[in-house]
Amino acid sequence: MSKLDDARKKGVNTLTALAIIAIAVYVGFTPLYEKIGGGVAGAVVGASFGAIFVIILTMYLLNKQTEIEQESKRGEKVFEQKMNIYWKVFDDTQSMLKDGHISKEDEMQKLPFVMMKLIAIGDDEVIKAYQKVYKAMTAVFEGSKEDKVKIENASSEIIISLLSNFANECRVDLGVSSEKVKDDIFDAATSVISQSGEIMSGNNPPIKDPDNPVAESEKVTVEGKNYTIDRHKKGHIRIYKDGMGEPLKGSKGILKKIDKKYKLALTETDWLQTQRAGKAVINKLKEQKS
Repeated sequence: MSKLDDARKKGVNTLTALAIIAIAVYVGFTPLYEKIGGGVAGAVVGASFGAIFVIILTMYLLNKQTEIEQESKRGEKVFEQKMNIYWKVFDDTQSMLKDGHISKEDEMQKLPFVMMKLIAIGDDEVIKAYQKVYKAMTAVFEGSKEDKVKIENASSEIIISLLSNFANECRVDLGVSSEKVKDDIFDAATSVISQSGEIMSGNNPPIKDPDNPVAESEKVTVEGKNYTIDRHKKGHIRIYKDGMGEPLKGSKGILKKIDKKYKLALTETDWLQTQRAGKAVINKLKEQKS
């Protein structure tokens, strides 16, 4: 239940409690008033009980008003802190992706503290969403002993996609809306982000290093077009279309089409790096042939 729904429920409970008090006063005081028989005594008793009821009601309302004001002030402070933390996540991730590298001494040292801040102040769904972003960032270092690792385009796209889900959960937690962005709108937005990422990724230049020859090669046919997947000794992946001498850009997109057609079932971890995805595709294609 959201904080807005919780506040509404408390308001209904308050009104219900006041109604019950009013009914109880009416039912309980009527027999006593009738027994006295009216007159001055009855008027005095009625006025006394009326004053008592007003005092009780006034105290109740004052306490409730104080509680609401305190909750409002606390809510404002919590909201500001959440905004600062969430925005810091976006800014730091943007800087990391812009630089194109992730460092153990910089970004990786910040991640645990960001997670702890979210645990302290964030909604459960927000924490779950950021856990996936956290895992995607740490996965970039898998298989590498370097202190600073380059973020592949594939990893960058996955991180941005997961960060979009995180932003969607922040939207609900901050009370911008009681619901997340509608699926069709969200999918359209993430698609535009993905397309812009492919545009900025640029072409893959051919590899001419004599110490980095082609170690493995596989031929595939997708949508009536023939492709050759080359994996070089140092792990680089280059995809060539028949009749073209230059490697194609958007290698990851082509690998995904191959994965889908040949039902290779690559995992989310495989897609964190283009080199890793290319190697997995080649290995699974070989398995299918054997």
